[in-house]
This record gives sequence, structure tokens and C-alpha cells, in this order.
Amino acid sequence: MAEPHESRVYSDLAHFYDAVFGRAFVNHEHEVIDSLNLRPGQQVLEVGVGTGVSLEGFPPYVKVVGIDPSADMLAHAVERVRENRWNHVELKQGDAQKLDFPDNSFDDVLTFHVISVVPEPMKMMTEMVRVCKPGGRIVMVNHFSSPNPAIYLWNSLINPITRHLGWTTRLRARDILNGHNITVERFEPVTRFSIHTLIIARKNA
Repeated sequence: MAEPHESRVYSDLAHFYDAVFGRAFVNHEHEVIDSLNLRPGQQVLEVGVGTGVSLEGFPPYVKVVGIDPSADMLAHAVERVRENRWNHVELKQGDAQKLDFPDNSFDDVLTFHVISVVPEPMKMMTEMVRVCKPGGRIVMVNHFSSPNPAIYLWNSLINPITRHLGWTTRLRARDILNGHNITVERFEPVTRFSIHTLIIARKNA
């Protein structure tokens, strides 16, 4: 079985991802970014930038670094940055589970629909907290498994199928939030009827 980040959805189907998944998610990603009220000069990291569909949502007065493990996905993001002349955006190939940045590097660390894709989501969360400055925010949007035991059992049953497609259905929000020096400030559906959850947590000083 291929690891999620090795799935064809994230390599030779990058065009498909951009056209389908990107269009489905881009509006609420931009709305989340806008709600953060980013200030001039802030350093922002997006973990799992993919084809760069979220990048238009960042104001030009912040410095944005985006990483992704897929060269195919990243090539689309690079082209998007070049076409739009976004000089405030820097893109790098990198592993979300082993971020190549010093501790306390970024004011905000964002990730959209990625943490259930990586092989070790708890390690990814640890890395995001590590590179976030004290007082900074960890922001994520993702679908998490229900705490309801019956629904969680169903998610577990279909998980072998979704793993082949590139993501897990068994990840619960508490699995990644527990054990970190953070305070959760927002935990809510992205929209009223959304199956995706917005989590904003602040790294304790």
C-alpha cells in the first residue's frame, strides 16, 4: 500500500486535484486566512501548500513560506506564484513530519486538509507547534473522525479504502491536540453544515 503522500492523487493527478479539490476548498481557505487578521511583517508557514490554491488569500504584506512533499504539486504552485508575481511567497519541497526550520520561526502555521494525509499526523502536529513562535497560532482545517463510537467504527471499516486513495478516516481531533503546550481558541465547523472542522490553537508563551 502506498503512503498517502505517494498516492497518484498527489502526483500525476495534480491537474485533477487542482480542478476538483482546489475549487471545492479554496473559498473557505481564503475566508479562514482573512479571519486571522494577519499583520504586516508576520512570518507565515503553510504546511502542505499543494498546488497553491490558498496563496491568493494571503495579503502581500506578510511573508509566506509554503512547503509540500510532492514535486508535481509544487510545480503548479511555483507556476501560480510566478504568474501572479507574488514576491512575498517562497515555496520549498519538504516533509510536514520533519520541518526544516528552527524552533519558534513563524508567527502563524497553517495547514488545510493535510494532517489526515500524512503517515504520522501526530508527528506533523508536533513539528507545527515546534516551529511556531510562543504566542503564535496553529491553524488547521480538516475532516476528523467523529467521537461517536458507532461512526468511528464505520470510519475504521472504510479506512483501508481511503488509505489507498491517500487519506485516513480514523484521525480524531483529540489525537493531535492532546499533549501539546497549546490553548485551543476555536474549534468549530468551517461553515454551518460543513463536515470540515476549523481549529485555531495558540502556542503558550
